Amino acid sequence: MNEVILKNPITDRIRNSINISKHKLNFAVPFLSSFATSVLNEHNTKSIVDKRLLTRFDDSCLVSFDTPTLKTLLELGFVILYDNTIHLKLYITDKETFVTSSNFTKGGFESNIELTIKVDSENLNECNEIFNEMWQNAKENKITYELLEANWSKYKILQKRNDSVNNKKRSDLIVNTGIGKIDIQKVISEIFNLKDDYSRISSLTFEANQVKEKFKNKLKGGYNKDIFYANEFHSNRRGSLFYDFTYGHESHIASTGLRELQFKTAFENTEFQNVVEYIYPEMVGMKPWNFEYKDELFEFCCGIFDFKIPQYTEALPIRLASYFYSEYFLPIFKLDHLRKISNALDIETNAKSKGERLYAYTSHITNRMKHLPYDNNIKSNIAYKVLYTVELHNRLDKGESYENILSDYKQIWKKKYISNGWKVLNKLNP
Repeated sequence: MNEVILKNPITDRIRNSINISKHKLNFAVPFLSSFATSVLNEHNTKSIVDKRLLTRFDDSCLVSFDTPTLKTLLELGFVILYDNTIHLKLYITDKETFVTSSNFTKGGFESNIELTIKVDSENLNECNEIFNEMWQNAKENKITYELLEANWSKYKILQKRNDSVNNKKRSDLIVNTGIGKIDIQKVISEIFNLKDDYSRISSLTFEANQVKEKFKNKLKGGYNKDIFYANEFHSNRRGSLFYDFTYGHESHIASTGLRELQFKTAFENTEFQNVVEYIYPEMVGMKPWNFEYKDELFEFCCGIFDFKIPQYTEALPIRLASYFYSEYFLPIFKLDHLRKISNALDIETNAKSKGERLYAYTSHITNRMKHLPYDNNIKSNIAYKVLYTVELHNRLDKGESYENILSDYKQIWKKKYISNGWKVLNKLNP
């Protein structure tokens, strides 16, 4: 039998080879998807005794961790072992053996540019020996129903992340810069040069970070809803995240404006565990998010708003993001506030969804202020100072008096920002 070279699609060729097999189906392939179950079924596998699959079981991506597909193959009688170092693709049936670049996915078998070689008769035994050697080396790594069940949460996270990144694109979110009438960089520099005292914020941040690390360590031990919300008679009430957000150090850094009932409704929802697993994947033993990669930051931002939980709408997702990843997210929990600050910093965006907007506002605000030697808790304070300085400038530019503008702001904290803006503008234009 001569060697044959095949181009995609190879689905029918592989399926036919499987259909006529009576004794053996041995596959070694790192990545597979539900497409595999459209080729393999009870009819063409039921009578075959030697059904073995060697694959990866690696939670770094969905196609190496497709637990539903693996479960279906177990139900079809396959013995499945895993080796996370394999890269070859080898398909052995009774009469034919295929060495290929194709993973057991629709793209691999049909739409991708791949090359497959049907091995000649002289090399069949060698391919069998190679498969059996790999099988022997992986004999301790058996995929079972119990293993799949224990890793189901990881799969759901990967599935959600995959859906989020496939449905949205981060390119071309910024459509205009330099839209203002004032030199923003000079405003930021002047605010910095005022040398305001941020020692209280720094002290609160230090203490809050210590509490936060203890909280994260608790999460690594597994999910427990009582560490998120506990009622007034519960022994862990003061140790709950709700309490820290509402009364503890975190509340003094930045308040969400949410009431206890809103926290309780979200935190006690049965789906909230899925939120936590998505935001903090270390809880289920997965690799942490790496926001140094902008695509991963964008994926995260889009995904956190997708959960359909009452009271989990805007402020709470952003609050959780800034809590777990304070080095990347500002403690500003309203998208409209982030939008206004972005506009004050001469940035406009065509982002539409909440996730796109959070990504666009956050990444560009932090980039504009990256030269400041402060953490994001202090930078958020400076961001508000920039916002109200620009707001004051624009109103003064229209002919309004400072006294009338100041009297329009009823909240004390806003008056302070306007007063601060007056100092900045006088420094810039003495």
